[in-house]
Amino acid sequence: MIAEFELLAAVEAAFAITGQGLAPWPDPHLDRSPLEEEYSRLLDPAKWRIIGARADAWLVALVDAALAIVERDASVRWRVEPGPQISRTDRVGAFADGALPLIVARSRLGGVADAGVTLGLGDPVTCLAWFPHCGCDACDSGSHSELDHLDRHIVGVVTGSFRRLTDGKREITVLDDNGWSASGQFQRREVEAILADPSGWDELAGTSWLTVR
Repeated sequence: MIAEFELLAAVEAAFAITGQGLAPWPDPHLDRSPLEEEYSRLLDPAKWRIIGARADAWLVALVDAALAIVERDASVRWRVEPGPQISRTDRVGAFADGALPLIVARSRLGGVADAGVTLGLGDPVTCLAWFPHCGCDACDSGSHSELDHLDRHIVGVVTGSFRRLTDGKREITVLDDNGWSASGQFQRREVEAILADPSGWDELAGTSWLTVR
């Protein structure tokens, strides 16, 4: 059995290889507001391949830890087609009982077919998120924030802390112990009550991958 911190260390080690030649960058808007011309502009979409390199590092670490197997160029069925245009898809099947398959897809950004990453979960596949969410120069907050966001989603799935609940009009997502996000109208403290007792809600959640011995 591998501990979470050991898996994260393995991801970092793999990223040193998968990310070779791809340079991180700081938040270009740390001390200024976006310029008007930066909206809807994407000067360098290829730089976002660093996210794909991070996703590849996760796949290497998960396979090396004997937690999962990767099916390359997999054919999957999405519940709802994701926003980005998917160019290729990898299916990561966990060995742990009750764990859901993770989908790591490459998506088009600007003129680059594989600059973005789209994550999905389950079968049929529910889209979890895509990175970068926008990618335009105005929304660029640096590579670190996007890589961290990707890590949080994958860690949530791998540790079994990820939950997504929906009632058709509203949605609640839990990545980890740091809180939840929700869309739709909720009464005060209603989300906590639903998370404690999700009766009547459709829930997408799986067991931890780290239980494999």
